[in-house]
Amino acid sequence: MTRIAYLNGKLYTMDAVRPQAQAMAIERESGRLVAVGDNTEVRQAAGAQAELVDLRGKTVLPGFIDAHIHLLATAYRAHDIDAAVCNNPEEVAQLVRERAARTPVGEWIVGSHWDRHRWPGRAFPTREVLDAAAPAHPVALWSKDGHLLWVNSQALARAGITAETPDPPGGVILRDGSGQPTGILQEGAAMELVARLIAPPSPALARQLLEETFAALLRSGITAIHDIEDRSVYELLASLRTAGSLPLRVRMILQRHPLPELRAGLLRADEEDPLLRIGGIKIFADGTLGSQTAAMLESYEGSPENYGILATPAEEMRALIREASELDLIIAIHAIGDRAARVALDAIELADRHLAERGQRARRRLRYRLEHVQLISAADLERMRRLGVIASVQPYHAVADRDIAERYWGERHRQAYAYRTIYELGIPLALGSDAPVELFEPLRIIYAAVKRTDLESGRPSWLPEQALPLSAALYGYTLGAAYAGAEETDKGSLSVGKFGDAVVLPEDPFQIPPERLVSNGIQATIVGGLPVYGEV
Repeated sequence: MTRIAYLNGKLYTMDAVRPQAQAMAIERESGRLVAVGDNTEVRQAAGAQAELVDLRGKTVLPGFIDAHIHLLATAYRAHDIDAAVCNNPEEVAQLVRERAARTPVGEWIVGSHWDRHRWPGRAFPTREVLDAAAPAHPVALWSKDGHLLWVNSQALARAGITAETPDPPGGVILRDGSGQPTGILQEGAAMELVARLIAPPSPALARQLLEETFAALLRSGITAIHDIEDRSVYELLASLRTAGSLPLRVRMILQRHPLPELRAGLLRADEEDPLLRIGGIKIFADGTLGSQTAAMLESYEGSPENYGILATPAEEMRALIREASELDLIIAIHAIGDRAARVALDAIELADRHLAERGQRARRRLRYRLEHVQLISAADLERMRRLGVIASVQPYHAVADRDIAERYWGERHRQAYAYRTIYELGIPLALGSDAPVELFEPLRIIYAAVKRTDLESGRPSWLPEQALPLSAALYGYTLGAAYAGAEETDKGSLSVGKFGDAVVLPEDPFQIPPERLVSNGIQATIVGGLPVYGEV
């Protein structure tokens, strides 16, 4: 068996038994580490036939694991209309108009990332703006946070949405004073009325876009992801896996509640495949802050009647979490508002008690996760700690959302995005991006976690007392994320027996300012012992 040994480096292993090392060796066939230690130990373990690579003093970390990303949606962003830079609805309409000019009549025009918080007045846009830009095409544009869908009259007509259409459970059709739909659909149940009519790009285009996204992820040092998407995406990735075209490790967290298929064995939660595994399910407890649909214990500032939306009724959530826990699955619950967190924790506590009564609490894969955790009460943070619930957070949200958090939550914003508090309480912490909502580059996200601002704006740190130590941010992107995916025995640290996935940095991140960590970038990315980006 041939082996490759990386020598003369500075390894931060994330392994508590041996937190630092000088070298590592990986078996090529399995892609797993066979030795981690000093140069002498590793050369001896690697054997006389091993390929030797001189790291020349560079720093090596475990490969970054993005614990919350939407892979195919990230890939599609390069193909669809991107309204992120638009400063008003008219600029969005101009992009639609240009796309309509080269799109056959009657075909869908799709896009994303419009953000009314960038616009004067911040009002919701209306269908009439899109009607004028593309009268002969159905148009569907997702907001930046993905929880609002802006559509035109053609799209409403195809979906059969009229003044008489009731709001679906967990969703809202916004209406004008006369009861007519305005063209804004809030949350998944309402958005799905239109979204289900839109044909996805061809398989060939999807593969091309995914290949480009894989390359970008590897350039960023990402060697594994938790992909939160639908079964159709899993099937697409499975075809790439079969073709040998999946260059990083994917842990699927499936939306749309595929519990019947998992229970019946139609979807196999395969723990043996080194590249593609189904891990669990995602449940939406609420919406988002930007859309003012995050479920709150107290109303939004300036909107005394608005407490947000419970996207999944409490009783249904309890049933889903109980069944998923019995199936030994990862259960990732989208919970942005404090009410959503409370309802989710109520359901988790009941499921945990049920397992304990049956003597089934010790499970191999079961993980309870709250995704985002943007506002949560002190009492519920303590419950998270007691129940062992993982906080799966995306630190760039704190940078991007600071203004709307202050606007919509008022004084409550001082308890928002409380990452340092979560860390100091000992709540398990996993970091990710939530791409395509925000950028996916780990070094920039780590900067946001430790500085509570971004590099570009020049703004001061926001709630700097909630900044994470660099060690905690790196842990959250490695072993913390691996634990959140129930894969800590395979990933997350440079330990013998685990996959030889690593990222090489030109300088020691603990010895340089965070700004230089970002500007230096990634020297190389290693998956299964082999460089897949850059030069070592």
